Amino acid sequence: MDNKGFVERLEKALNVKGNKELAEALGSSATAISNWRTGYSNPKLEFLLNKIEPKGINLHWLLTGEGTMEKDADSQEHLDKRIKVMEEKLRYLIDRDLNKTEGKVTAVPMYLHSIAAGHPADSTSSIEKHLDLPVYMVKNPAETYAVRAVGDSMTGSGIEERDILLVDTAIEAQHKNIVIASINGEQTVKKLWIEKGNISLVPGNGNYLPVEITKDMDFRVLGVVTWVIRRTA
Repeated sequence: MDNKGFVERLEKALNVKGNKELAEALGSSATAISNWRTGYSNPKLEFLLNKIEPKGINLHWLLTGEGTMEKDADSQEHLDKRIKVMEEKLRYLIDRDLNKTEGKVTAVPMYLHSIAAGHPADSTSSIEKHLDLPVYMVKNPAETYAVRAVGDSMTGSGIEERDILLVDTAIEAQHKNIVIASINGEQTVKKLWIEKGNISLVPGNGNYLPVEITKDMDFRVLGVVTWVIRRTA
């Protein structure tokens, strides 16, 4: 895909200019838009379908520059066929990788400290043990670790007290990702909310209030929670 042309067409379709304006229009981040523009990463097809298709924009034109900006029956039929081919290819790749990695494991460090699913908490860096996990669960082994959750602020997001969280520090955090964040040196697990250039950390429990990130805070996203591991018996 011609990434630069794609982003320029996206700006034209939404009548915006620049990474910041485009990020606000899409509910994304300026960093993500910059990565799209340079080709470092590409937007997910699901993201485009949810954000662009309802606006009547021709996705085939957006992706390739062919045809017209407005969606019509012929271009939509062509796009539907391309999507079907892409979905079939994706299913093949997933099945192939699962077969290739079946039975193989990788060791992931599990830290002794817990991450607060409630109010932010201090943490240490001692390793309690290593977990042997199937390789398909760990995309970036060298940048992945495990840690326990404490508190109840994320119960509505599927995270309970003492659950093991698998955290990938190599993934770029996106809007609505569950992340491990540091606020003034204290760590917490929350849902990342990016809206109109503003950033908040949103709990999954109505008894807790969102934390709005301000410029005077020392705020960092330390990793994205990719799996929640819980023993049920």
